[in-house]
Amino acid sequence: MADLLSFVSAAFFLVFGVHRLVITRRPWSDSAQRYVYGFALCLGSGMLFNTPALTKALSSDTTFDNLVNLGIHDVKMVGFAFLVLVAYALKSPAAAAPRAVRLQMWAAGAVLAVSTALYLVADPAIAGDTLTVSSGHRWALASYNALFALYGSWCLAVLARELADHAARTGPGLLRTGLRLMLLAAAVGAVWTLWALDDVIADLRTGSQGVAEDVVSSVLGAVTAALATGGATTTLWVGALGAPMRWLRAYRSHRALEPLWSALHSELPEIALDPSAADRRPGLRQAEFALYRRVIEIRDGHLALRPYFESGVTAWTDGRGGDDGSEVTGGDAIDWADERGRDRRAVLEAATIAAALENKRAGRLCEGTAAERFAPPGHTPPTVPGTVEAEAAWLLEVTAAFTSSPTVAAVRHRTRTTAAAHTAGVRAPEARNG
Repeated sequence: MADLLSFVSAAFFLVFGVHRLVITRRPWSDSAQRYVYGFALCLGSGMLFNTPALTKALSSDTTFDNLVNLGIHDVKMVGFAFLVLVAYALKSPAAAAPRAVRLQMWAAGAVLAVSTALYLVADPAIAGDTLTVSSGHRWALASYNALFALYGSWCLAVLARELADHAARTGPGLLRTGLRLMLLAAAVGAVWTLWALDDVIADLRTGSQGVAEDVVSSVLGAVTAALATGGATTTLWVGALGAPMRWLRAYRSHRALEPLWSALHSELPEIALDPSAADRRPGLRQAEFALYRRVIEIRDGHLALRPYFESGVTAWTDGRGGDDGSEVTGGDAIDWADERGRDRRAVLEAATIAAALENKRAGRLCEGTAAERFAPPGHTPPTVPGTVEAEAAWLLEVTAAFTSSPTVAAVRHRTRTTAAAHTAGVRAPEARNG
């Protein structure tokens, strides 16, 4: 299991590194690309030679094994140093500051020198897949592993800070998705690197540790490799998965609009463009067209409710009374803090639809001019970009408010009460005349 995961992780990094290497040969490549492929090739090579199977195959004599083990360790640390250079390049896309790059190279060289010195002082013996040291040199081997873990996690933290800053300033799209995946890779990578502290404890207690990666380390390495390569190649795999992802998003949006559409369809069944498909859930491949049709049907239902629009909805949601504009107090007052950050325009739109549906059920046409029925005083329907995605995104907000907003619930209750009183008042004269 550890062998397979280690080989897969190494393959991810090496293939990705070669891919980046090819890209950097193009005229428009930047310094960040060069640092990325340096990191990937270093870490991939280190992981490949650190797999249990290859470690056993290379075992011959203690001197050779120690050189190989130290070399693997140093290559990984060089890979970590490249991460800091990537962070510097992200901070200044044109070119990382030469002074900062030089300082980082000197720092990396110093860490490598200290690390090598600690390993030589420890003078470990390797037997099979176990590395042991004498009791007097346990501190040296423990310090060697601690330095690796702390330096690696610091490099990852520097990179994560820049990735988080870039992700926060980047709008929705493939770039932000890639940055977030790489940020997650840095977080998992930090856990993976700090797992070396487990060896520090073993060194101090028993003076021995495993040479190759254990199962936990292999799993963390595989996850880190998958996230890092996935984030850096988002445009490649998203292109292949673009259509299925669009279908899935459309299917989910179609399902999420169900409550608002059903409420409109129950009172206005004529809005269904295809009555035979009105109550069926679309297949995944038909979801985009079904969403387009559902958006049109909801908009048609909204227009059909114009004669039933309640002119007082805007005043009610502002916490005022009826036409006189008096303040509402007590249990009828609207507390916008209960809306948990909802867009007020979406709440008002949902409240207008909910009130109109109540009036439609009661057969109560609203007073006012035709223009007021189309757009009640104080309520201007928001302008939405003319795309299906934008329309669906807006209607999803309206649907969420329609189903769970306390403001909409209060408006619905108030309209129902008013409509019931109106219906009772209309029927009373009819009963007397009868």
